[in-house]
Amino acid sequence: MVTSADNHASAPTAPVVLTIAGFDPSAGAGIAADLKTFAAHNCYGVAAITALTVQNTQSVNEVYPVESVKLRESLQALWEDGRIAAIKVGMLGDGANAEVVKDFLSTNSWVPTVIDPVLRSGTGRDLLDREGIGVLREELLKLATIVTPNLQEAAALTGFRVETVEEMKTAAKRLVEMGARAVVVTGGHLEKAIDVYYDGASFETFIGEKVKPDNTHGTGCTFSSAIASNLALGRQLRDAIVLAKVYVTEAIRKAFAIGPGRLPLHHLYRMQQAPRTADHSFTFAEAETTHQ
Repeated sequence: MVTSADNHASAPTAPVVLTIAGFDPSAGAGIAADLKTFAAHNCYGVAAITALTVQNTQSVNEVYPVESVKLRESLQALWEDGRIAAIKVGMLGDGANAEVVKDFLSTNSWVPTVIDPVLRSGTGRDLLDREGIGVLREELLKLATIVTPNLQEAAALTGFRVETVEEMKTAAKRLVEMGARAVVVTGGHLEKAIDVYYDGASFETFIGEKVKPDNTHGTGCTFSSAIASNLALGRQLRDAIVLAKVYVTEAIRKAFAIGPGRLPLHHLYRMQQAPRTADHSFTFAEAETTHQ
């Protein structure tokens, strides 16, 4: 007779990655993008939803944060179900939910955590209130393994203008001074796809190919989720960033023509590729990097 324990013992295993973020019904960003990204990296994704949104590829029309007590219950239930290998935090919705996430991360501070500080939609809709931004600045930055702001988010968090590579470095340094352990400021809106990484000791600049600039719905969510996936798989932080950048670039290149707005990435593009002979999914030679 086969028991439940036997089934568990024989079942394949995969790292479990938790996403704490909002739900995008067009499935290009937020929870849906995160779960697809985890799956693309052979990780198993679980999710705690912070907010429901009314949106499509063209705009975010409404944001409805979930009740903070429900978010707390969701996180507790997921934690009780088994060990989580990494956490990705995205859109928080409001200050009450930011406080819940702060408490959760504080209790489980040993888990690698990637925070994507989502503040506004690409079309200008606020996705986090003033109270929540305060919690993010004062508390959550300190609880992250790495923070992944884009130019606008880095500027909002630091109060600095962030439009050039040098200004990205200044913002990254300031965010570490504010408590972040490491930062990668993403510059997808620059002439080249340049990201600046700072670990508190030295800077590294990652330069990638700029492809299809309209295929950008969910790039920030996807990048941070790919980093979290690679951390869950046991990779070092710097390597996780490089691999995430390669993955996002190819997902942009193969983006779906869905809707008349910004196209969502093709998170599962590898399903259409022939299997690689190597044991790993990427090679570091696929990403151009400069060390400074």
